[in-house]
Amino acid sequence: MGRRRTFIESEAIGSATAVFAERGFAGASVDDLVRATGVNRASLYGVFGSKDGLFQRCLTEALTALSPAATPNDSTDTEGADHEDLDLVLVALMEIAPQDPAVREALEAALNRAGVTAEALGRRLLERAGAAASTPTTSAASASPPA
Repeated sequence: MGRRRTFIESEAIGSATAVFAERGFAGASVDDLVRATGVNRASLYGVFGSKDGLFQRCLTEALTALSPAATPNDSTDTEGADHEDLDLVLVALMEIAPQDPAVREALEAALNRAGVTAEALGRRLLERAGAAASTPTTSAASASPPA
């Protein structure tokens, strides 16, 4: 008989989401995840299978949180969304989706359902990087890349 689980799965997913959102998938080590969740390595692997399995569960939760049923905000902006969830979506878009068509399709469908636009994602990406988002009156044509 296996040992009784001593952690709350939703809390572990929330803690892991914070780590992945801050460090990215590649930058988050299993040791980082163990420290953040307080769940030992064997239990993490036992429940989620792998670091990738844990990331997939975190992403599923984040995409569910973005759904219109989960948020009363009907706008196509990201103001009603949790920044951590959006940051995890950005990580998935940049690190996982380019090599994984299934993840890419799931992200596209979930973002469309939630009404999250590319503009809103770009704005969050700039905020995350500490850069001020450009104003709507600034045209892309007038912007020049840094020298």
